[in-house]
Amino acid sequence: MSELKEGAVVQGEVISTKPFGAFIKLESGETGLVHISQISTKYVEKVEDVLQVGATVKAKVLSIDPSGKISLSIKALSDDRPREKKGGDRRGGGRKNSGDFEDMMKKWMKSSEERLSALAAKQKRNR
Repeated sequence: MSELKEGAVVQGEVISTKPFGAFIKLESGETGLVHISQISTKYVEKVEDVLQVGATVKAKVLSIDPSGKISLSIKALSDDRPREKKGGDRRGGGRKNSGDFEDMMKKWMKSSEERLSALAAKQKRNR
């Protein structure tokens, strides 16, 4: 086995595709698997829609298990993967998002109060 380490960026050739992913022959001569969920940040219905046999790809080594199986990710090197916003987390805790949320909440509260008032008036008339 070569000196591959988790986190290393490697290059290789797609040697076969399966419904669950693609096998990549690395420059070191070893073979790794890119699972279908690690091909792209976008939904991949069929591996062949994105990767073709013979294509050269770069990937990040996610893990190497004790038996020598190499797990790779093309998605981990993608520029369009989700990023954390400054000042918040991925759930929208940033300043701009919280202002948008507060505005939406105010509108919803106003609408809710108007509907409750209309319902109360209707119930009062029906008594």
